[in-house]
Amino acid sequence: MKARILAALLLLISGTAFSQLKVGSNPSQINKASILELESSRQGLLLPRIPGTNLTSAPLNAAPDGMIIYVTDSASLFIRKNNLWQRMSVDSVANAGNWNTTGNAGLDSTKNFLGTTDQQALIFKTQNAERLRFMANGNIKVASGTIPTGTDQVQVIVIDPTSGQLLQRTIAASAFNNAIASLNGLRDTAQTFAIDSAVTKDLTITSAAGVHTFNLPTQNGNGTTSRGLLSYADWARFDSSARFQILHTLFSNTADNNGISISNGTLTLHAADATHPGAVNTTDQTFGGDKIFKDSLAVGITTGNKANSTFQVTGSMSTNLTKATSNYAASESDNTILADATTAALTVTLPSPTNIAGRMYTIKKIGTGGIDKEVTIATTGGTIDGGNNYIIYNDWTFVTLQTDGTNWFVIKK
Repeated sequence: MKARILAALLLLISGTAFSQLKVGSNPSQINKASILELESSRQGLLLPRIPGTNLTSAPLNAAPDGMIIYVTDSASLFIRKNNLWQRMSVDSVANAGNWNTTGNAGLDSTKNFLGTTDQQALIFKTQNAERLRFMANGNIKVASGTIPTGTDQVQVIVIDPTSGQLLQRTIAASAFNNAIASLNGLRDTAQTFAIDSAVTKDLTITSAAGVHTFNLPTQNGNGTTSRGLLSYADWARFDSSARFQILHTLFSNTADNNGISISNGTLTLHAADATHPGAVNTTDQTFGGDKIFKDSLAVGITTGNKANSTFQVTGSMSTNLTKATSNYAASESDNTILADATTAALTVTLPSPTNIAGRMYTIKKIGTGGIDKEVTIATTGGTIDGGNNYIIYNDWTFVTLQTDGTNWFVIKK
């Protein structure tokens, strides 16, 4: 009897070993990502309960990474990670490599350290307030108010250039008096600045006896200087006529290819037209050249509102309608093509889909030609729904096609 029960159990195991397994409630519904799923509202998963001393002896001391057990000594879950048993909380046993608040021993400096392994900072707090932060780039930041104030002594940290060790030193605040002057080799208690306007020099800075002089050359107005700033007195020498001539040299008296002209002292930005750039006005206007609108475009909506789509039209819309009574090649200016096959069958040829991804055409067969006078839609590149062409037999029926830049697809009929 026992042999038959064991055989049945082995048969059950072998039948499920190569498939997903669900145990518990609703066993017919299993999550796609799980190889084993447990479901219950009153039961849980019970793991092996092992004393901590057994973690350092065979076979658990050589268990593979990823194993999870419950250690009774610590009343905690442990996971095998990096060939060590690590408690899934704050500490561990058997030199697991985590940091205990009561001290640590047997650590491996190549694996165990206090810090982070990603681009996150290491933060130290007291009374739940940040005091010290080791930045991800290695910089050290001390929180505001952490260092006490109100003392004449200054605590500083210096770095030993040989060993790299941090050393604390106490320096009197008075040691910083005239520190800037000392670094510059100056001992004067007062540092002053002056401005010179020597026309024989470019912009220079000189220092003497604690006075720093900035030389800013200016024009003297007699034409003998080759450099310098233009003073108001110099500008006043130009009368209104001279100033007009200066501006006049920059612009044409009439509209030119730049769309700008000046006449009687008035600067005019002309309206753009089909062949010239310029301004946009409120009258009827024709623009030339290809135009690209980076953002959404709205037509006919209330001033101050934005388009609710890439292109929004509030009102009627007109597209090009072309009628063909013989073979016809669709162009970029076509939208709807009425193919009249009353007298004879005809072919509408679509352009190459290369570089026109998204373009759409609607082709409708009209007339009284009947099914014996078909309209054939042919391509010069790619396919139409996987075929070389598309044929419309019935009068007054249509098809709308769109390309992805490689082939054509029927999207409405």
